Amino acid sequence: MPNSGSVRFTPAAGGRGTEVRVELEYTVPGRMFGAMVAKVFGENPQQQICDDLRRFKQVIETGEIARSDGSPQGTSVKQQAKQRPAQPLAMPQVG
Repeated sequence: MPNSGSVRFTPAAGGRGTEVRVELEYTVPGRMFGAMVAKVFGENPQQQICDDLRRFKQVIETGEIARSDGSPQGTSVKQQAKQRPAQPLAMPQVG
């Protein structure tokens, strides 16, 4: 899909971190119908950007990405149906 855009990092007000702004322009093949089909299959660019920013924030703040078993590949309808709340990895038992 043809696209262009920018990512801008600016200090947040009151020294409360950093704001990340993403501007993206793209042309969806098939116009409205193509956009609906893409959304059903988890290929909505706006959702993908939100997901990517969430993962980026997790890596910056914690050094890792929290995942549940049901959503390691993203936000497709099939993956959403399997999703469950994220849980910490089980610690190996010593003994």
